[in-house]
Amino acid sequence: MRRAFRARRERGFTLTELLVAVAILSILIGLSIPAFRTLIAQNQLIAAGNQMRSAALLARSAAIGLNRRITFCAGQAGDRCHGDWSRNEWLVFEDRDRDGAVDIEETAYLAGRAASSENVVLSSNGPFRNRIVFTPTGMAVTASGAFAAGRIRLCTEL
Repeated sequence: MRRAFRARRERGFTLTELLVAVAILSILIGLSIPAFRTLIAQNQLIAAGNQMRSAALLARSAAIGLNRRITFCAGQAGDRCHGDWSRNEWLVFEDRDRDGAVDIEETAYLAGRAASSENVVLSSNGPFRNRIVFTPTGMAVTASGAFAAGRIRLCTEL
């Protein structure tokens, strides 16, 4: 009769084993969340960088291909160059009168915004603070035509 009792005995987890497994799982999840935040921030930074690079290359290619001065600036479609890169938006257009605004007779080629702009912050320095003008030779100059060497920086906030 004792053999029958042992055979019917079911196997399972005790409450202690279950609590230990839940504790280990919660520790592993707690350690992995910061890593996922970092991964997401890096991906947003890469995406915004690719968008900015594409816009700058479009402006430079258009300047060379059309043999015209093309402006790349922080601005909005239907607006003008506001020069605030932290808004994560930009314009690529032909600025014939060099006033920093897209006028009726001027062609706008691109109005973009960083898709993942929640954590990405754009900033610029020196001559690139307001706008970048590409000449038909592909060289970047200021709006007045002076040589421009600056940096547009993309940073992420974790």
